[in-house]
Amino acid sequence: MAAGTSVVRVVRTKGLSILRQLRLEEALLRVDTDNWCIVNDGAKDPSVVLGISGKPHALVDVAAAYRDGIVVIKRFSGGGTVVVDADTQFVSFILNAAATPHVQLFPVPLMRWTGELYGGSNEGVFADVPGFRLRENDYVVGERKVGGNAQSISKNRWLHHTSFLWDFRGEMMRYLKHPAKTPAYRDGRAHLDFLVPLCGLLPSRDTLPDRISPALRAMGLEPVHATLEEAEAVVRGLPHHRATAVVDLAAALEAGPEAKAPLLPNPPIDGGVINHKP
Repeated sequence: MAAGTSVVRVVRTKGLSILRQLRLEEALLRVDTDNWCIVNDGAKDPSVVLGISGKPHALVDVAAAYRDGIVVIKRFSGGGTVVVDADTQFVSFILNAAATPHVQLFPVPLMRWTGELYGGSNEGVFADVPGFRLRENDYVVGERKVGGNAQSISKNRWLHHTSFLWDFRGEMMRYLKHPAKTPAYRDGRAHLDFLVPLCGLLPSRDTLPDRISPALRAMGLEPVHATLEEAEAVVRGLPHHRATAVVDLAAALEAGPEAKAPLLPNPPIDGGVINHKP
């Protein structure tokens, strides 16, 4: 790495389209060699995001999403299905194995590393939030979820991204079905009984973004400022496999319940409703 094995380029932005963010993260993971952290406070538009193997009818009320013009995205990483909007705060780490040489490149060790960054030390992002911990694959306070995670791991490089609930609107949860597979601690609870927002736990909306760089330093890394434009310029025009895509909800309505997500070709990154019923 030209910047050094422990240097992490931290991009802090607001209101970035989640499709644009995911495409950028996928490109940085696949074709760049620097370490990155992307912190985005709020998605530009409400969306539903599926994991790479998610089947729309099993996880989403496809008819309701199509009717209401909700964009459904299939991301390149694993994990579950989430609703994101202006009150979702996103933090993504894209790191080389050399940046965390003591951490094996498997899901559980990487989850433990991020769990320590967020809450395992005095410099942890949530060190002053009583009851914060890593529970199975989620970040929780007490018995309620504040953040969900997904990962993508290659031979020498890994990504871990989290969507944190600064706040949420209960009506948005209607687009999600109760998944067949859930963490044991959820204990059958509905979405609204399972989640808790950060707005009642942290001093301000800036607290989470402000604490990321100090937490990285506490983990032995060297955060440096970078801009969104710099990150996008690094990967612009470089060929790579692209798994992030928008689900074609019109086609999904005609597909069977076990069908994989049909995808739209080359959808726009920003602006316009992609799946709105004419």
